[in-house]
Amino acid sequence: MKQKICTLLILTAIGFSACQKEGIIPVTSSSQSGQKGSASSTTLNQGTVVSNDTTKGYLRVQLAQDSVNTDNILIKFSPAASANFSRNEDAPFLQGMGSVSFSSLSADHVALAINQLPLVSSGTTIGLAVSAKATGVYKLNLLTISAIPSTIDIWLKDNYKKDSLDFRNNPTYAFNLTTTDTSTYGSHRFSLVLRSK
Repeated sequence: MKQKICTLLILTAIGFSACQKEGIIPVTSSSQSGQKGSASSTTLNQGTVVSNDTTKGYLRVQLAQDSVNTDNILIKFSPAASANFSRNEDAPFLQGMGSVSFSSLSADHVALAINQLPLVSSGTTIGLAVSAKATGVYKLNLLTISAIPSTIDIWLKDNYKKDSLDFRNNPTYAFNLTTTDTSTYGSHRFSLVLRSK
């Protein structure tokens, strides 16, 4: 029995060592729960390793019905942050009483008011969730771009319209939201895509 346990521990140590040499982050219960790690790479499906950018900037984005009825989110980039929800890094979205509500989505689909994540050099996609109490014309506004290099494109993707907008150069996007048509709002219509030019 002791020999089997020793063999298992040795194989686990060898596997972990091999992962470290190849720059792969082993999946553990803490990495699955979105706890902050010190690694500077992100493991995607099929074990593909993508290096994180060193960018430490942020974006402020707003959903607006008019000048009074608005909701803002903050998306902050940090190489050491987790793309999944982390209580130490992110602020969950809390539904208010306003006529509009807006959040970004972590990689594990948690709605956030403040979303901290790494900017991956091969491209980063951030889901957005929009909602409103009334049918009408609404706007998504890119209020602030701070310390995001000009070599990074910022695109607003509209899945409903099957269209994309260069959000850096066109920081306001007007769209129709119909409360009886769930494809015009929610968490599947909009996303932000950041990638090198």
